Amino acid sequence: SVSGVHSEEARISRAGYPLRERFYVMSMIASRAVVGVPLRARKTTAREPIATTPRAMFGGMFGGNKTTTADPKDKKADAPLTAANCKIATGEKERLTVTIDRPMGMVLEPLDEKGKGAIVTELVDGGNADRSGMIQACDILVAVSFAGGETQSLENRWYESILDELAGEPDCPNVTLTLERAVLEDDEDMLTITADAKRYWEEKRELKARGGPKVLRRTPGVEPKDIKVLPGPLGSGNFGTVFRGVFKGDQDVVLKNAKVDVMAAEELLECEMDINYHVHANAKGACARFMGCIELGAKDGGEIYNGTLTEGLWLMWANEGENTVEALMRRGTAPLAAAMACADATELGVAKKAMGELLASLARLHECGVVHRDVKPANLIAAEKDGGVLKLIDLGAAALCLPMPETLNYYPGDGPADPRYAKADELYLLPPGSPRPTADNAAKLWEAHKPDRFDSWSAGCTMLQLAVVGLRTDAGLERFLADYASVGYDVDAFRGEKMGEYGGFADFAALDANGGAGWDLCQRLMEAERDARVSCEAALSHAFFD
Repeated sequence: SVSGVHSEEARISRAGYPLRERFYVMSMIASRAVVGVPLRARKTTAREPIATTPRAMFGGMFGGNKTTTADPKDKKADAPLTAANCKIATGEKERLTVTIDRPMGMVLEPLDEKGKGAIVTELVDGGNADRSGMIQACDILVAVSFAGGETQSLENRWYESILDELAGEPDCPNVTLTLERAVLEDDEDMLTITADAKRYWEEKRELKARGGPKVLRRTPGVEPKDIKVLPGPLGSGNFGTVFRGVFKGDQDVVLKNAKVDVMAAEELLECEMDINYHVHANAKGACARFMGCIELGAKDGGEIYNGTLTEGLWLMWANEGENTVEALMRRGTAPLAAAMACADATELGVAKKAMGELLASLARLHECGVVHRDVKPANLIAAEKDGGVLKLIDLGAAALCLPMPETLNYYPGDGPADPRYAKADELYLLPPGSPRPTADNAAKLWEAHKPDRFDSWSAGCTMLQLAVVGLRTDAGLERFLADYASVGYDVDAFRGEKMGEYGGFADFAALDANGGAGWDLCQRLMEAERDARVSCEAALSHAFFD
């Protein structure tokens, strides 16, 4: 926050402000947050820490704000979190390294009462630290470095010395900070910052256990007597089993329940239920039609073998078609074109129609904050009862990334992903070390880390298989992706260096057509860096669809 504001520093220094206060004022000036406000109005003292509300950035187990006690006598519940009352837990902490442009746009205070250390108490809205999506209030500075320089430790150093260190190398446009993410003492049991899905679902189970007696859930109009389970599972996933069924005697449905021997399977199914309700309300038609849920207690559960629902939660969808794009395309382009009602039964014709429908569905999901996270031909069906239009299925890995009112299945670090359809080093929606999403920061995290572009890469892999028959097997796709990575994720380099090695194994004519428009769209969907990838909505305007 110091670089680039030297004239302001001189003016503040002449005004007699202590260094700590100069740092705070310069942070705000650099982010244009005090335009027209006298500097004297911003003066504080070291014993009167700036009242901020970083608790909102920690609040909520899974995206909702943390509920505080309703007891008006409990002053701790609503007290602003400051450097004075931000107690650091003694448990495990995580360190991360972030490079941000200057001015940084963040407010620091001494970590302890002796004036040593530095802790972030506020991010200036729209500043470089805020836009990075990697720093949050209550992070502790432990090291700093500038381009080409040695890393300087900031641990156990006087606060004023830390500020001097941060003001170094004034001509360097950015600074690299090493931060330690602290856990608030009163939240240590639930708010350890991890990138681990196992921990996320353990926390969710603990939260549910605190919620009191279980209430059976049931969509109005859905009764056990109206549902018959057909023998034999239709399929099985990581945490659930899928069955065919009949609803009210004449409606073909698909039913899903949780596996009993998989950790957090019930919680994952509940999450899938909530996301399906959200999609049904906000992006109807993008996915197979969700018809609701029904939950049975121990006394009401039946047995699959005689066609009755067993104990537990069941989800139900309309059975709009059982032919997945994966199954169809492995039978050949002609059967796939027929199921899709595609008049042009060539690889190019099928790829254009299928990708247009897939990208449109994904754009609608992203518009309402949902990332599918498992886009692949096996999770696309040709909806026979809806003119053959392609629809997405299986939101079991999906995440709700914008709070409505809370985020779901969304956390820093690696999550569920099919490695065939995800970039090998990018199995996350939020990178490890980024803040936990809350209602307050979710929109900024979406802008900073673009979780929707995870689906863009998967859509690109799907397009390759639609357009190139030789890549429709797992081995074919894996070979291409390995070669694509070896040339730096550059399709032009692939075409020049690798494509000739495929010989008759794969015909890339559909991608070569129209001046290589297909190749260009694949490149844009599958750029190495997420920031560079095209969104699904923008991809619909690509020349490939002309």
